[in-house]
Amino acid sequence: MNNNSIILKLEHGSEAQVSRESVKIRKIVSSISPATLIRLVKDADNQINPRTATTNPITKAIYETLDTSPELFWFKTKGILLATENCERLERNRVRVTFNNSTYEGIMDGGHNTFAIARFIIDKLFGKTFKTWKECKHFWSENYDEIVEKFKEHEHEPMFRFSIPIELVFPAESEEAKEEYYTSIAEICSARNNNIQLKETAKGNQVGCYDYLKERLSGYEIIWKTGEKGKIKSEDVIAMACIPLYFLQEANLLPKGIKKFNRVNLYSSKTQCVTFFNEVISNEAFSVQEHGKYIITSPLLKSALDMTEVIMQYFDILYVSFPDMYNKNQGSFGRISCVKNDEKSRSLPLFKTINTTIPYTYPDGFIYPLIGGVVSLIEYDDMNDILKWKINPTSSHFKPKEIPLLKYLGWLRKDLDPQHNGKNQLMYLEAEEAYEAYLKKRR
Repeated sequence: MNNNSIILKLEHGSEAQVSRESVKIRKIVSSISPATLIRLVKDADNQINPRTATTNPITKAIYETLDTSPELFWFKTKGILLATENCERLERNRVRVTFNNSTYEGIMDGGHNTFAIARFIIDKLFGKTFKTWKECKHFWSENYDEIVEKFKEHEHEPMFRFSIPIELVFPAESEEAKEEYYTSIAEICSARNNNIQLKETAKGNQVGCYDYLKERLSGYEIIWKTGEKGKIKSEDVIAMACIPLYFLQEANLLPKGIKKFNRVNLYSSKTQCVTFFNEVISNEAFSVQEHGKYIITSPLLKSALDMTEVIMQYFDILYVSFPDMYNKNQGSFGRISCVKNDEKSRSLPLFKTINTTIPYTYPDGFIYPLIGGVVSLIEYDDMNDILKWKINPTSSHFKPKEIPLLKYLGWLRKDLDPQHNGKNQLMYLEAEEAYEAYLKKRR
């Protein structure tokens, strides 16, 4: 057993249950007291959980139960689901567990329960409240000894007389069992979190579909996990990553069996983008699965994903440039009914890659076809089996305002409805032609 372990006192037995299907994973179903939860919060985290707990109607309702009818809490909640690589049964219904590997150990489900109970305890002992799990964990780390000491003074008061249902999931004692645990834990975690609809992005994040993008885009405040704070939605990033994947599709470089992707989904359905992206990443031609996570092995796929940051940056450049591009081509952008151009309407572009505001706020349905059209700027290097830019749209050599957009804007002006334009396949084809004409003019 790893030295970095904690002992949990279980209230309703510690007998391990074995699957009838001979799965080499075990579970214990029991309950713990608030005193044991205090120790648990100190050592266990919820990084394994696809959602991050925050103050919301769920945690407020849990708090209310604890405050008004704590004796019913055990009946009203599913409690906490813990995953641990090591679980040793001790005497007197105690177990020794580890929480060293946050990828495979920690609070799999019941993060809102844990957070709400922790908030309740601290509120009653210190008169403090927290808005996020991160704040709660920080306070616990900084004040653990004082929390324990204060709790002992009030432990037997009625407000702390409640039990917390708990499940422990862990592998049997063999290397083969541990590998099965690693492979299965993400799937178990996703399934147990489906009591509230779990976004496809959260599921993909759980099995490592975005790990390569995360590493490449670590400097951006992207919300990869439900409940996290950030400035950029992961769905928007994944949509940009789908553009070079679409190039692979059209160049017949994707494995057979992957459902065809339509570029209008870049604007109309981020869920379809996520589904397509996850299917490509998880294909055995591109990735291998290790410990339940997809690891990309294909240089071709890596080269495609490497283009994502450039496309994000180009999106922002285009958003800032488009009003002038429109005006240059016999238009008056500020007169479009859905465009706001008063003093309060200055806006930043979607991905915040450039700190430039423009004196307009306008729907990005006008520019999504132009973003999707950048496939015309990509080429396949068959010698090295990678994708590369014919010309990088964020480089100083590329001049967005010189793209011949008269025909594209002519179609756009037929119906100045951003919803219609963002979902119109013809606009994406016109955008491609505009980029091809731009490249031809440069030669």
